[in-house]
Amino acid sequence: MNMKPPKHVLQVVYLAVFLTTGMTTFAEEAETANTDYIMPNEMSRDDQKMLSEYTNRYDYCMGETSVAQMQVQDDPRHVVDFAMKKCATELENLNMEMTARNFDPNFRQGYIKRISNRSANQTLKIVMMGMARKQSAAAPEEKSQ
Repeated sequence: MNMKPPKHVLQVVYLAVFLTTGMTTFAEEAETANTDYIMPNEMSRDDQKMLSEYTNRYDYCMGETSVAQMQVQDDPRHVVDFAMKKCATELENLNMEMTARNFDPNFRQGYIKRISNRSANQTLKIVMMGMARKQSAAAPEEKSQ
């Protein structure tokens, strides 16, 4: 008689061992991690200047890319999406710089998300207004023909 355990029992055992090992490792890493993070209220003027410079660079990239893309794209959402993808390196560089300076991870992620969302919304409004102006300028020409 073959007393082999069912396949699903083995899968459950493997999963339990994997999760237990993974959680122990995660807990050990959390204990040894550097917790002397820079909090928002502890930022130096240099830190604030760095954040401002990266934010301005990202906003500039979004604006310039969107203006150029408006010439070839009709949908404002696609224009902004294209700009966000092209300018993502600015946010990646900001993330690396904030990590190198040891900013609090929650603050870092929230700050970058806020910058990205704010700039996308602002750029979308500008693109929509620009496209509306372009369309209304073309409308009188079409009527006169």
